[in-house]
Amino acid sequence: MAKSRWVFKSWFARGLVVLAFVGIVLAAVLFYSRIVRVLWPKPPEPLTPLSELFTTGSDPDLRISDLSTYRLRIYGKVGKEVSLTYEEVKVLPAHETDDPVICVLGKRGHVLWRGARIADVVSLAQPEPGVKTLVFHDDRDFSASLSMDYVQSGKPLLAWGANGQTLPREHGWPLRVVAPGKWGYKWVKWVTAIELTDRGYEGNYERMGFSLNGNRNEPPTEVEKHPEP
Repeated sequence: MAKSRWVFKSWFARGLVVLAFVGIVLAAVLFYSRIVRVLWPKPPEPLTPLSELFTTGSDPDLRISDLSTYRLRIYGKVGKEVSLTYEEVKVLPAHETDDPVICVLGKRGHVLWRGARIADVVSLAQPEPGVKTLVFHDDRDFSASLSMDYVQSGKPLLAWGANGQTLPREHGWPLRVVAPGKWGYKWVKWVTAIELTDRGYEGNYERMGFSLNGNRNEPPTEVEKHPEP
């Protein structure tokens, strides 16, 4: 009995030594990795020149061209429908984000966007209680939606600038949606109207089977696994 106890204690002590050694190694690895990140941080992703940024949408050169007649309509479940000029949107507090725009087909662009928070824009129309979804319409027949919860997070912008320049027409001038964390089909360009509703909404891509939320960090739908150009 005494011998078995001695053997048990011996193996137990060895186990503690092994655990202590493993703990020391892990601590050293973590410490080293932190030192590496501090001394040699990962360089920031360079901004994509606007001339090289991928384009989507038909006939970008034939889109909105006259600011004197341009209006952004905000309607639906609102206290008062409003129709804003480009300048009325631009006087709102400006914010910036460099979240990349990523197409479901794999195209990617890293741009410094500048614009007003969508939450600030729609607040001018006094959204009614119970609004769940904002639907963004372009000047033709494209639309996509964002949830009110996401909009109220303050992340998405209605952008008028890119890389320190006025947003080019081919990239959505005068106003486009910038939706950090969302797939590119949520980044509606040439926005002319924002509709507030208490229901869900399926836009052009969502009706084809793409995710309603459009979150890049969520498992892809079957259509997103094999998107067609």
